[in-house]
Amino acid sequence: MHPIKLRPVLPGSTVGLITPASSVDPKKMAPGLAMLEKLGYSYKFGTHALSKNEMTAASPQQRLADIYEFLEDDEIEAIWAIRGGYGTPQLLDLMDYSLLREYPKLIIGFSDVTALQWAVYEKTKLATLSGLTLTLQLREDNPYLSTTVDLLSGSKTRIIPENLLPEKLTVYQKGEAEGVLLGGTLSMVCALCGTPYFPTDNDIILFIEDIDEPLYRIDRLLRQLYLCGFLEKVRGLILGKFLDADKQHDVYPLLKTLLPSGIPVVGNYPYGHLRDSVAMPIGVQATLATDPFMLEWQPFMESIIA
Repeated sequence: MHPIKLRPVLPGSTVGLITPASSVDPKKMAPGLAMLEKLGYSYKFGTHALSKNEMTAASPQQRLADIYEFLEDDEIEAIWAIRGGYGTPQLLDLMDYSLLREYPKLIIGFSDVTALQWAVYEKTKLATLSGLTLTLQLREDNPYLSTTVDLLSGSKTRIIPENLLPEKLTVYQKGEAEGVLLGGTLSMVCALCGTPYFPTDNDIILFIEDIDEPLYRIDRLLRQLYLCGFLEKVRGLILGKFLDADKQHDVYPLLKTLLPSGIPVVGNYPYGHLRDSVAMPIGVQATLATDPFMLEWQPFMESIIA
């Protein structure tokens, strides 16, 4: 399946805001909306974006209707999930993936939306962007905001140490790797194991994070990926933030006997359920190096140069 390049999301673009999982508190998204406007973007709310329906924002059919509406709206350059939460997997077997290939647009989301993004990649090979929740990460004091804006425009296709300051990476295993860049929230990745929406690629650069998972549950999730044969396909690994209450877990000791030998592994990467988080592409061919660190991917957006 030949990859389709997406339209760049430039200042002046209009984005469609959806809630494919939990409902959103308007007060919590207000700073994110203000930042969207400050960055030069316009936005429209999906019909059910501000709805509330028990554990989720709306019924699966209503949440999908918002996605379809924005796919078919020529004014909308990207579809942006306001937040994650719970409920995105309810959409996967109901979604018409052919519409995404007919009207390809960038889907931006994080956390629970990982499930949708992996499914979109497996069914269409379209790239998506992980991060940028309006309720947390789209803030002026996020030191990686400018890097993220460059990602949205398609002008940035690599991340090097100077893009990650003030964070300092930990290199657990040196090396270089090539593969498709896949990642997101670990628990959502594991929720897809054994389903038709779990990617089947053989060479993967994986990035993962999670929140509110004690170390024993993280160990269980990682062991699941090992037992289903997924970790043997990993050619490089980027460990984001694993936050639990007031501490950050070091999960590398749980992984070092499960990973293929000799692959590059870096930790303390600024990606996770926190304000200071960089956005990451999903579903693009990429290379990873550790000495010095560089993550570079093939362009997945149309050129902005005439």
